[in-house]
Amino acid sequence: MATKTTITELRNMPLADLRREVRGQRALLAKMKISIELGKEKNTGQYRREKSQLARMLTVVHDKECEERTLVSNPAPATA
Repeated sequence: MATKTTITELRNMPLADLRREVRGQRALLAKMKISIELGKEKNTGQYRREKSQLARMLTVVHDKECEERTLVSNPAPATA
């Protein structure tokens, strides 16, 4: 991910798009980790920032999944 997506932008994303972003972020982190271990990448701070961004994404995914489960198990009462 080239630019940091804000938490507000993440919360406004549909769940499917958010999951796709998580997969992309994980792939980016895997590549960065290998580059750091091989000595190609010197910017380890960037790796840490990207890892934190993944944690933010996963938090939003978890919140949305819990929200969906709550809505399914406790539907709103019908109004007359």
